Parts: sequence; C-alpha cells; structure tokens
Amino acid sequence: MIYRQKVLLALIEVFGGVLNKTDLQKLLFLFCKYKEVDHYEFFPYKYGAFSFMSYYDKRKLTQRNLLADTDSFRIRSSKSFIIGLRIDDQIALRKFAETVGDIRGQELIRKTYLEYPEYATRSEISAQLLSDDQLRRIQSERVDTQAEELFTIGYEGISIDEYLNRLLERDIQLVIDVRKNPVSRKYGFSKRRLEECLAKVGIYYTHEPDVGVASHLRQSVHSPQDYSKLFEQYAQVILPDNKFVIDKIIEATRKYRRVALTCFEADPRMCHRHKITEAIDALSSNTVRISHI
Repeated sequence: MIYRQKVLLALIEVFGGVLNKTDLQKLLFLFCKYKEVDHYEFFPYKYGAFSFMSYYDKRKLTQRNLLADTDSFRIRSSKSFIIGLRIDDQIALRKFAETVGDIRGQELIRKTYLEYPEYATRSEISAQLLSDDQLRRIQSERVDTQAEELFTIGYEGISIDEYLNRLLERDIQLVIDVRKNPVSRKYGFSKRRLEECLAKVGIYYTHEPDVGVASHLRQSVHSPQDYSKLFEQYAQVILPDNKFVIDKIIEATRKYRRVALTCFEADPRMCHRHKITEAIDALSSNTVRISHI
C-alpha cells in the first residue's frame, strides 16, 4: 500500500471510522495543510478544495476490502491504520483531530473557505456560507483576465489534482494535447480520462497528434546530444509538414484567449512542445505571450 493511502485510512480512523465524502475532502485537505506535506494535492471545485486522487484511492482500497463500497468513506477492516504511519504523522494526525474536534458539514466547509480562500474561487455554495466582505476576498483570489496567453505544461512528477490546479490558477480555457499517442499509466492523463477531468472543471480539450513525436523516434534518445538532434529534426521536418496545426493553435488562442499545450515532460526543453512555441513566437504576426508552467 502506498503511503498516501495509509494517511487516508488513518485519517478516517481517527475521525471515527466513517466520513461522508464532503467532510473527508475538507479534513484531508486541512490535514495536508496542517502537516505542510502534500500527501494529496487539491484544486478549487464545486464545494471548495477537491482531490480526484482521493477517489481513485478509495476505489483501490474498496477493491482490497479495506473500505466499504458506499458513497461515504467507511473503514471495513478491524485493524488500526494509524500505527502504520510514521511517528511524526501519528502525532500530527491526533493533534489535528483534537484541533478540529466535531466541526463538520457547512461549518467545516466555511472554515476551509476562510483559511484558504484561493480554493473557494469556484465554489457553488460560497454565497450561502459567507458574508459579502468574505465573498469579495474570495473573488479577489480568482484570475480574471482577457489577455491572450499560450502556456505549456507537462504532467511529469505531478498528480492530476496539481495539474488541474495549475491550469485553474491561470484561468486556462483550452488544453491542446500534443502527444502522438495520448496514453499514460499515470492516473488522469490518458486521453479519455484527461478530457473528462478537464470537462469537470470547465476546461475544453482537443488532441493534435500530427505534431506529436512518434515513439520510435525517442527509442534511441538518451543524451543531451540525442535530444538536440531529435528536436532539430522535429523543427526542420515534422513542424513544416504540419504547419496547419500551428495555424490552428494560433487561431484557438485568439478564440479561447487562455490556452495550454500539454505533453509529458516537466522540463519544456526536453519536450517537443518548446519547438512548437518557438515556431509560433517566430511568426511576425504573433503577439501572444508564451509561458511554460
């Protein structure tokens, strides 16, 4: 069992063995902030901070008969999970539980909104829970810009939750997938799942495989010199043959204004997407700012 799943189970245990799904999200979020460790990462959603990975883990733990197959997060095992944590996490979790006490439901949601307003920016219920002054504070956290900007983002080393948070922080409206084959063993990043996750937070998705790099071209790439040769070939052959995709990206940026190209590598210099942005930046007609996130 991976460590974050142990944290999830221990948190449910210390709060009585069962939590409804909203309370679980808020308590898990607050504990990660309390401990200052991202056991899970979160993004702003309908009721505040939310993690897709927590639901992914719930399914895995249900399959192992450690959680009950219900809407709530309910432990079905008689064993203690707290003792499976590192000592510092055991101590922190118990202290956190004492601090929170019996706060649940709307009071718990309100607590997260007031302490971390940046995660309440897309809440559908904030007006029911907060004063006008508190609402204005939350609204001030949300990016509100009409400036055209093209971003690039790789998902290497981050979860789907952190990925979504980076997009939402910048008010990105469209993600353009520039992978040749948009499949991944990492949860949330295969084409269909990624499109579904993006749709849930109001971001459009499209796939442009023609500007991807075929897997056989990467098989012999190991050194910086290999990468340099690959990207030189890419810029001289693949991109010119698919200039229509460059035109589509520019047109999409004008339409959606906040657009991100996505691929795997965290470092854009190790990914072909930096050559796409270089080609766009070289056009005399281009006035769009380009940023790598």
